[in-house]
Order: sequence, then structure tokens, then C-alpha cells
Amino acid sequence: MSHDTSHPAAPFRPRLNLVWMLAAGLFAGFVALTIGDKSAKILLVAPLAFLGLAAAIRFPLIALAGLTVMIVTNMSQNLIVAFDLPSTAKLAAPGLFALLAARFLLYQERPYIAWVAILSLTAFFALKLFSATYAARWELSLNLSIDFAKDALVALLALAFMSQRRGIETITTSAALAVAAICALGIYQIVFGNMMAGFHGFAVVIANSGRFSGPLGDANFFACIIVFTIPLALFQLLNARNALSGLGWAIVSGLLIAGLLATQSRGGLIGLAVALLVLGTGLTLRQVLSFGVIGVVTVLLVATVASDELIQRFATILGTVSEGELDTSTEGRLASWQVALELFKEHPVLGVGIGNFNSYYQNMALELGLIFRGEGRSTHSLYLEILTEQGLVGLLLMGAILFVAARSIIGAVRFANGIGEVRLARHLTAFGAGLAGYLAAMTFLQDSFPRFLWLVIAVALEAEWILRYHYAGSPFLSGRPRVLRSRNVS
Repeated sequence: MSHDTSHPAAPFRPRLNLVWMLAAGLFAGFVALTIGDKSAKILLVAPLAFLGLAAAIRFPLIALAGLTVMIVTNMSQNLIVAFDLPSTAKLAAPGLFALLAARFLLYQERPYIAWVAILSLTAFFALKLFSATYAARWELSLNLSIDFAKDALVALLALAFMSQRRGIETITTSAALAVAAICALGIYQIVFGNMMAGFHGFAVVIANSGRFSGPLGDANFFACIIVFTIPLALFQLLNARNALSGLGWAIVSGLLIAGLLATQSRGGLIGLAVALLVLGTGLTLRQVLSFGVIGVVTVLLVATVASDELIQRFATILGTVSEGELDTSTEGRLASWQVALELFKEHPVLGVGIGNFNSYYQNMALELGLIFRGEGRSTHSLYLEILTEQGLVGLLLMGAILFVAARSIIGAVRFANGIGEVRLARHLTAFGAGLAGYLAAMTFLQDSFPRFLWLVIAVALEAEWILRYHYAGSPFLSGRPRVLRSRNVS
């Protein structure tokens, strides 16, 4: 299977373009009325949606950026709750498909087919679906498997847009800027003491704890997304082409770091440490020195403005490691982990079924004499969740997927360096650092907000092949690539 990117096909005549754009707009409206809310509110946003669709047909990376922003801001859920608007999430898959079809009809542009991601996500979905055959609550396993399939489909449709040269950069930059904007709203509330507004759910600060939970309603999960974006913003700062760009990315980096601290997420802080260690492997000596200066300034600022409660909360990480001191949160998490390990011992091969951990928690916790909770608990660890609910088979499959993803990123970095795309190689290193930090933070969190996580894992799985698609003409080229074009694309 080869892809010739050196001679793109000429577009159709302008008048015919307009006809197809109108047809695509009508199709999207029909889908919206069919599967969405049929109230008059949809008519109010229809003109904006139509203009967005027309722009995305001409500039498809707009759609990819919009999808990324929609996911990291939890836009669909927040718009439903705050304004009773139709679900934009339901329109994501048909909308992306319509855009891909329009691009093919108008420009004969074939979508990127992500074979590695397709095989990986299909295998993981099949194992999830199979768990419904033996789970005690099989309906829950079935529903969660279907939810995963939806997330996987969105990820694969997003990857189809990687036929565009700047696809990966669009996802990373859109995520960093959107999350930084949310962090700015959260910091505004914390500084001025207005913690009840929450900007219609997009930047919530929990009043009783003061923790910043962003648009997800959970500070720890939002911290994971922030961790992913910080290395990407630091990459842009350290590789800024001019002073104005450097200033802009310095502000973005500061907002992201401040937002992460405002979440008060200890798992997020550990994830950030991992991300920064990985990021350091792709820095020059000058950048390492600049990075050190940024770190010292950040620490001094945090020590100056941070509250005693915040410093004390993060200090419990050292207390737990060095002296074994446990607060209530840590004690509850360790109890969940112990129950998960006991359930794994009883169901080692295939686990207890997707979503079935908390059905077993109470009885197992009482048997073990652990901390009692009035409701079912989660595993508080992505990897223990997979081990408990999908068994050793599931954990090995997840490990294989992450191994292939890591190898793909490393291969992409080497490929970029080999063709002289040094800046692109550094960008991919920052992407890998963000994903490593994200995955490290998920050691302490279950899989409750998976759509963005699986999107970036899917991109990682395809990273090397995407570069080969654009720079060597074939995603399955072996040996040293034959370069068609070599220029900075970051």
C-alpha cells in the first residue's frame, strides 16, 4: 500500500465545491435532527455549525483541532448541563465521517488508514466485550465495551485526518492552548475568591476543598490532562522562533503549571516528574540550562504564593514514602489496591469482567478487615483495574499496546532526526514525555475519562508510520527511508 503525497489532485470546480459543501451541511443537519435533541435550540446553532463544517471541509485540521478541544474541555457534557443543548459528542463520529467523505469527493484525498491502531484497539475491544460473557453484571460490561468502541472509533476517525501534514501538531497544540485557557479561568476564580461560578462547568473550583477540577468535575483526572500538555508547552517555549512566541508560550506554560498545582493532585505531580525526566532526554545543553532556570523560578514562585495547605498536601508524598504516614485518601486508595490484588488471585486469567470491581469491593474489604466505605469503590489505578477486570490477559495486552506505542514514538524521533527534521523530533519527544507522564499519573486513577487517553495512545501507536506516510511515500517502508520532502513542520 503506497501513498504518493508529492502530486496532490486538483480540486473540483468552485461551483461544484459549493454544491458538495451544501450537501454535506444538509447531511450533518439531518444527522443532528435524527440522533440529537429536536428542540428549537438546534436551529439557533445550525448556522454556526454549518459555517464550521464548510471551513473544516476546506481546512480539515480545523475539525481535528475542534475535536481535541471538545474532548479536553468535556464540552458536550458541560453544554448539556449548563445550557440544555444537544449532545455534540453524538455528532463527533458522523461529523468526522462526513468531512472525510467530502474531502475525498472534492479533492480526491484519501484518509490515513491507521492499521496499527485499528488492530490494537480492536483486540482490546474484543477482550472487553468477551468479559460480558462471564461477568456477574454482564449488562454493565456490555455497555462499557460499547462506550470503549465509541471512543476507539473517534480516535480512528481523528487519525484519518493524519493525511494532513500537521496532524499531530494540531492535536498537541490545540490541547495545550485549550487546557491553558481553562487553567486561566480556574486561577482567576482562586485569586479573586469567586469559586461558585465555575464558568458553566468548564472551570470548576470545588468550594469546600479549594481544588481546581476544571471541566471534568474531578481534580485528579484533569491533572492528568494538564500533565500531558506541560511538556508540549515547554517544548514550544524552549524552541520559540522569536521573542513574541517565547513570551506567549511562557504564559501558557505558567498557566498550565499553576493549574496543575491548583488541582492539588499528588498523582499529577508524580506524573509531571516522569514527564519532565523524559522531556530532558530530547534537550540540548543550552535548553537543559534554560530548563533549569525555569524550574528554579517556578519553585521560588510556588514557595512564595502557595498556601500552607497546598504545601502540606504535596509534602505528604514524601511522608508516605519515607515514614509510611497515611492520610485518609491514601489509606482508601491502598485498600482498593489490596482488594484488587485479592480479586486477581481469585480470577487471574480473565478477571471479574469490565466494570465489575466495585460489585466485589465491599465483601472483599470486610473479609480483609480494610477501611469500610459506604459505597462501591474503584480500583484507583488503571493498571490494577485492567488486571482485576480483564486478568493477566488484559494486562499483557495493554502492556503490548503501550510497548508498541513507545517503540513507535522512539522510531518517529529517530526517523525525524535522520531526515534532518530536528524540531519535529523534539516535538515528538515532548509528545512522548506528555504521554509518559499521563500514563504514570494513571497509576493512581481508574479509567473513568478514557476518550482523550485513547486518542493520544492511538496517535502514539501510529507516530512513526505517520512520518513515513508523509516523508517516504509508504507507511510500510523498510530500511532507510527515501526522503521526498524535508522541511520543518512543527
